[in-house]
Amino acid sequence: MSGPDSSSQPSSTWRKWLLWSAAALVLVLLGMLTVSWVMRDSSPQFTERLRTEAGSRQLGLPDGSRIEAGPDTVLGVAYYSRRRHVSLAQGEATFRVRWLYRAAFTVQSGLNEVVIEGSRLELPDIVFSVAAAPEQLKVAVKEGALKVRTVTAGPREFVELQAGDLLTIDMGSRTHSVSRP
Repeated sequence: MSGPDSSSQPSSTWRKWLLWSAAALVLVLLGMLTVSWVMRDSSPQFTERLRTEAGSRQLGLPDGSRIEAGPDTVLGVAYYSRRRHVSLAQGEATFRVRWLYRAAFTVQSGLNEVVIEGSRLELPDIVFSVAAAPEQLKVAVKEGALKVRTVTAGPREFVELQAGDLLTIDMGSRTHSVSRP
C-alpha cells in the first residue's frame, strides 16, 4: 500500500536536489565573476617596453595619452582598465596625459612616483616631463597639476605641483626643492 507520503517523497527529493544544484551554480558564477573582476585590475590590457639608444621615440597609449622618450631612456608601460602605470628606469620622458574617467596615471622611478589621480570630472590634458638619473629625479610640470610621492617629503609623503613648477629630488641627501624656472 502506498500512501500520500510515499508519492510525494520522490518530488521532495527532486526539489531538494534542484535547489542545491541551483545554489551551487550561483556560487560558481559568483566565483567566476569575482575572479574576472580581480583579473581585470591585475592584468594589463596593453604593455610596452621601450629602450631608446639615440634620438627620441614617441609612444601612444590606447586612451590617447602620449609619451616621448628622450635618448638613452628605458621605460615600461602597463595599461590597465582603471590605471595606467609607467616605470622609468633611466633617462628622460615627456608625458601628455589624457583624462580618463576614474583611471589614475603614475610614473614610477625608484622610490619616487608621479601621480595623477583619476577623477570623475573631465580635466584638460596634463603635460609634464620626468628626468631620472641614479641619484636625482626632476619633474617639470608644463600644463595642469599633479602630485609626486617621495620619501623626501617626510610625513606628507607627496609634493603637489602646478604648471611651471620644477621639482628636484636628491636621493643622496634625501632632500627635494621646488622652483619656478
